[in-house]
Amino acid sequence: MSRLSRGCLRCRQRRVKCDQGRPACQRCINRNEICEGYRDEASIMFRYETEKVIEHAKAVATISPSNSSSRRSGRRSRSADNRSDRSRTSTKIVDPSDLTEEEAAALYLPKPFPWAKATPTQLRPTPEDVAVNSFMDKYVMYPCNETSSPGFLEHLPALFKDVNVEGRCALRWAVRAAAYADMSKAQNHGALADKAFHCYGMALSALGESLSTTSKTPDDYDLMAAVMLDIFESLFIDDPSIRGAHAQGMAQILRLRGSDQIYNPRGWSLFRLAHHRIQKEQLAFNLKPLDESEKWINQLDDNAPFVRLEKDAHQIMKTCERARNLQGALATGNSSTFEVLEMVRELVKLDQEVVSWRQRPEWSYKILNVSELPEFNPSVRPSTSTIQLHGDLWMTYEWNYHRTARMIAHQHLLNCLNTAMKSPDSDDLTRESLRLLVEQFTGTIHMLADEVLSTVPQSFGDIDFCGRLHDHRTGPPRCRGIGGYLLLWPIKIIKGAQVFTTPEQKRSGQIVFERIREYTGMKSHLGSLSNI
Repeated sequence: MSRLSRGCLRCRQRRVKCDQGRPACQRCINRNEICEGYRDEASIMFRYETEKVIEHAKAVATISPSNSSSRRSGRRSRSADNRSDRSRTSTKIVDPSDLTEEEAAALYLPKPFPWAKATPTQLRPTPEDVAVNSFMDKYVMYPCNETSSPGFLEHLPALFKDVNVEGRCALRWAVRAAAYADMSKAQNHGALADKAFHCYGMALSALGESLSTTSKTPDDYDLMAAVMLDIFESLFIDDPSIRGAHAQGMAQILRLRGSDQIYNPRGWSLFRLAHHRIQKEQLAFNLKPLDESEKWINQLDDNAPFVRLEKDAHQIMKTCERARNLQGALATGNSSTFEVLEMVRELVKLDQEVVSWRQRPEWSYKILNVSELPEFNPSVRPSTSTIQLHGDLWMTYEWNYHRTARMIAHQHLLNCLNTAMKSPDSDDLTRESLRLLVEQFTGTIHMLADEVLSTVPQSFGDIDFCGRLHDHRTGPPRCRGIGGYLLLWPIKIIKGAQVFTTPEQKRSGQIVFERIREYTGMKSHLGSLSNI
């Protein structure tokens, strides 16, 4: 009779010796893999079915029932298959991010399985899992083959399921921080909001410890933790001193992970998620593009839609940096109007390439006239005369990201053109040419701002991609939280002072921003500070 291995699943699959370490074996830790756990005594008992083994299994179960119980609770996750049977008390908490009995008792928890009449006690998820499930239902978008959407945070549920392994607390606490903050907003629960910020602090500390480990390459859990902390800070913290801090942290993690990270689906997805966020920070705050970005992007296929988005944004950032340098040189008399006109021609060419590339079928969308649609609820009436309908929310965001990047680039060139018009080396004919370019670029900014505002109804779920209006009597649209988050950056640019949008567009942007504050929890957590 062959001997059944007692090693962990990964080591058995690789046919290597396992040290059977708990909660994770050393081989899995060294390979930065998830240790899937071990066979229990029951599997061995039914394999051999001998009196001796049965007696041994019973003896082990009698002597150490707490060991198997602790392993079960140690691997608790979002899945319904992993339920914690620990008794909840306010004096003993297994995980510092767990809720106390008092905190949990004050929560209104929705039915975990609404399709079932009742949930048996032993299958009932913990309040922590309910909060996390609610957050993920609200903010995670899965890939869609019909629209070629890559999704948003689509790997977060699987990564969160595995974060009980020692050394991966940062992601667990970062997700719980966001989940508690979101739920506290919905229920006006001050104690839960305090718990959210406590978890946020623990996540920061744990991520710092994980990244300081000698000779450790940051793994997927580290990168996703940094992304989650960045999302938490965007929605729930207003502190200019930390602005862009996690974008810089994500950049360093990408550097340490190296160029090989794009050669597996999850690595590519996380790279795209982090690099996209880094580029957005650089465009928003006039930061220099990463030196490594060009090398990373050059490894990617130009014909892939979401690769092209990163490449276009990178080229726009380089143009913006050049425009800022040129404007400074013009102001000090170290440049000429000729250089401004040369750069304008380059941007117009780049802009035409970007626009023409998006004429492909996968980027198509429908335009509806508001006057031909049923009457909207007054509180969500569109500010534009037309509405754009995209295949899904992510496609809407990709378009808005592209439009916002173009607005910023055109604004930088407008600044250069206005500076050049005041230059003493410009004659009347040159000034007239510059004035016409100013009008053209200003018109482009106004057009792009209107296009962003025309996507607001779909982003908030007021209308679906088929053109059907949401009945608000049935409750709020499910997608408003993630839709508000994805609109946050474009709307901030439109309503801000740095871009030459019209006063009417700025007013519309402020109205949309008020809805974003309401739907994402920014208003309840930051109050008037979230107006910034």
